[in-house]
Amino acid sequence: MKPVLTMPAVIIALLLGLGLPANAFVLVIGNQLAADCYQMAKAGINTEESVATCDSALQNAPLDPHDRAGTYVNRGAIEVAMGRIPAAMDDYNRGISIKPDLADAYVDRAGAFIFLKKFPEAMADVNRGIELGPTYPFVGYYNRAVAEQLTGDFKAAYQDYKKSLELEPKFKPAADRLKDFVLTRQADTAAPPPG
Repeated sequence: MKPVLTMPAVIIALLLGLGLPANAFVLVIGNQLAADCYQMAKAGINTEESVATCDSALQNAPLDPHDRAGTYVNRGAIEVAMGRIPAAMDDYNRGISIKPDLADAYVDRAGAFIFLKKFPEAMADVNRGIELGPTYPFVGYYNRAVAEQLTGDFKAAYQDYKKSLELEPKFKPAADRLKDFVLTRQADTAAPPPG
């Protein structure tokens, strides 16, 4: 007998609103304004003031390529939380163009693609981010699980939520999503022996 994952249609419908992606954020410490932008993004302070802080860092601060790319990604995370997905996508794209190996940028952009219901793009980005080694790998696996769940690949989603929780046992969003699944065993469909 093989384990099978099943999910009632009601739960699937609810997940369209509940399966929200997470952000990885990029640690920036080289400049105070850029560091403040990072802290605001990480703390979930998603306000015009936060965006203005990130803007000031990008416009007025001497930033090395990592910190500049990271500040774009962090501003993008704030913008996603404010519902400004197109602006966030622009920032993620800028961050990636500056530092194409910045794993967290791909993980976060995958989250924006999920909001846009562009699941193939989300999967490509999150897989690239995981491959590059994000700062918070549990976020990468979580975002991939959200995309998998929303596209009906429940077995893969279940495995990725478990992996996310394995990497960060206190990550409540993954623990909450695992509650959506009911494990059942598939009946053995082999023909009975002649007799």
